[in-house]
Amino acid sequence: MPINHGAAFTGSGASFRSTASYTNGVYVLNERAIKKMDEDFAKKSYTNAAANLSNFSWAGANAITIESEGRGRINAYDFGAALGSRMGALHEVNTERNTYQLKNVYSARETFEKIYSDDSLNERKLARTLKSINEDLAVEIDKYRLKTWADGAGTTFVASAALSTSNIVRTLLTVSTRLDNMRVPESGRICFMGLTDVIEMQLADELKYQEEFTNKGAINGAVRKLGRMTVVGVPDSLMPTGAKAIVKWKGASADPRKMTWTKIYPNVEGHSGPILNAIWRYDSFILAHKANGVLVLGDTSAAPQATPTAAASTASSVNKITFTSANATAIYYTIDGHNPKVADNGTSIVLTATSGTAVNAPTADCYIQAYATKTGNVASGIGKWKYTASTNTLTALTYDQDIEF
Repeated sequence: MPINHGAAFTGSGASFRSTASYTNGVYVLNERAIKKMDEDFAKKSYTNAAANLSNFSWAGANAITIESEGRGRINAYDFGAALGSRMGALHEVNTERNTYQLKNVYSARETFEKIYSDDSLNERKLARTLKSINEDLAVEIDKYRLKTWADGAGTTFVASAALSTSNIVRTLLTVSTRLDNMRVPESGRICFMGLTDVIEMQLADELKYQEEFTNKGAINGAVRKLGRMTVVGVPDSLMPTGAKAIVKWKGASADPRKMTWTKIYPNVEGHSGPILNAIWRYDSFILAHKANGVLVLGDTSAAPQATPTAAASTASSVNKITFTSANATAIYYTIDGHNPKVADNGTSIVLTATSGTAVNAPTADCYIQAYATKTGNVASGIGKWKYTASTNTLTALTYDQDIEF
């Protein structure tokens, strides 16, 4: 729900300003408050260190635009080929331009009764009010970011047993190695984990005699450096259902947030002081070609939706493909190699039936990607296959194999 504080302050009968000087003074305070609020939010937020707050272009006030280049490829130089073709087939690098619409808006409506001529007193009142707003705003945005990042993850990993002191370190190092195998940059990886599971990690035998991670001031909630990741402990209530840990590379997302409108009404009927109205717009998006920069860890006690499997068959002379993910609410897929979790891309089709329903197969060779959702749970990772139409066969690709398009 939008934040709607109604903080009121009571003062003595000191002299009031004239309307003109009063209005000017309040606007000066408001300018200071906006900067203060951004700084204070960064300190209180657990996710800000992993958020990409600037590497995108604004498309108007309520949308951002990101342009992604497809991957190039290399060819073996062939001395035996005819002149003009020794460097291999010409491959066009496609450019993908996506526009992401911001969906979330928070607001604040504050009243300050009997503001006096003492600017320092006014500023202290604003500071206290902004502190309470920031506490609520940070919680809501952190919770939204973690859920959005988890749902947009390119891959998932489910431990074979519940996380405990005996297996948690090995599990987290395995997760870090998965990111290495997908060539995710080492710098900027942060692992978010609920505080209850952080206890298991801190008590693990492998870490008992290691020095404590000391760079706590740089990242709110940071508790330890493990492998190539900084582990950040967050309140359990911030973690989405089905995720025991979320490992994110900072560059995998775009996370716009800005105060888009503020106004102070100095004279409002029924009030003896001004009213401050403010609106913040924010959202988070996993980038189409960088989904592998986010990995969700689950275990036997809590896991994301299972990544779909796919099988090819023929019925009544029509080639079919069946996607399966137990108890899935829906399965989404693309047949042009694009990320199915980004709705603007490719041919995204929703299977309204439950898991296991056969759909018509593509008529030409292609790459297929699919993921599954279940209401109330984190979405699955993305399954990938190469489809050969002439033989109606699917070749599953491993999590670390790239798709050309």
